[in-house]
Amino acid sequence: MASTSDTGAPVERPHHPSGMLDAMKLRMLSLTCALLLTVGACSDEEKKEAAPKEPGRTTAAQVTAINPLTGATLEQAPKNPVFVVKIDNTPASAPQTAVDRADLVVEQTVEGGITRLAALYYSRLPKDVGHVRSMRATDIGIAKPVRGQIVASGGAGRTIKRIKDAGLKIHSQDAGSKGLSRDDGYAPYNVVVDLATLNQDAKNAGPDRPYFQWAAAGAAAPKGPAVTSASVTFSRSHTTNWKFDGKAWKRTNGTSAREFGARNLVVLWADEKDAGYTDPAGNPVPETVFAGKGKAVVMVGGTRVNATWSKANNASTVVLRTADGQVLKLPRGKTWIELVNKGQGAVSAK
Repeated sequence: MASTSDTGAPVERPHHPSGMLDAMKLRMLSLTCALLLTVGACSDEEKKEAAPKEPGRTTAAQVTAINPLTGATLEQAPKNPVFVVKIDNTPASAPQTAVDRADLVVEQTVEGGITRLAALYYSRLPKDVGHVRSMRATDIGIAKPVRGQIVASGGAGRTIKRIKDAGLKIHSQDAGSKGLSRDDGYAPYNVVVDLATLNQDAKNAGPDRPYFQWAAAGAAAPKGPAVTSASVTFSRSHTTNWKFDGKAWKRTNGTSAREFGARNLVVLWADEKDAGYTDPAGNPVPETVFAGKGKAVVMVGGTRVNATWSKANNASTVVLRTADGQVLKLPRGKTWIELVNKGQGAVSAK
């Protein structure tokens, strides 16, 4: 069933003069301080070390940064923005490629009750990500917390306008963006993107806040009943099934060549509304509002925790709280978000 009207790696770092290096170090330190608010603060010693000792003579000292999508430490901030790639999630476009290399993934509802993925890439830029499909207004709340740049095959005119009005950059196959092409499959299920190539033309507006509140390294995992399998229902048309293999949560009915392994599987119930237009088959296009608050279920490793979530606005960090109101900081690692609507979404785990 067609769900839309689509038409249609790390990079070697160049040498920088020492003055530019000083500016880069200061920018990275600023980013680090912002991202570490939930796990610590920059010390006076760090600030002193990062300050230029003498113009033209500063040594190339490493500045540690935090990946806002995973909480993991980085030796240096990547020289690329966060790319939010829209990936089809139906058998028609199988197999999905390079989803396993994303830092964070959000599964969202689209028309007809089926789902689509928004895969967020920051620490690595794969060369063959796909298959890429069209954008939705829901992507505003997904991308804004980390100033993500949307990568899609195309989109409805009103959706494109809303995303641009939200201050988000769009790269699309319809607009001829660099790095997007078609493989041997059939349209519209054959668009792929080379993120390393796309990054050559992307301005680096890096993230300035964490996606979640991340726990300190080595922090104890939250307590709760043990679970090894889960089913997340989006609609009568789609349920995503999961299995914990002792190390990570992986889909058992996914279409990836290699499945994404999530340390944290987070189910969030959110409001859904009509986006105001239909697909070619006449199905109303939904918009999930990724702001506000609602119920949450968090599966950290083999443990289930019932919780709530809140997000002040589209650009805010997601805050989780346990049933007794305590802030729930996620263990560092990859996270998959199941963004279900309050009317039909359901989860069972055992």
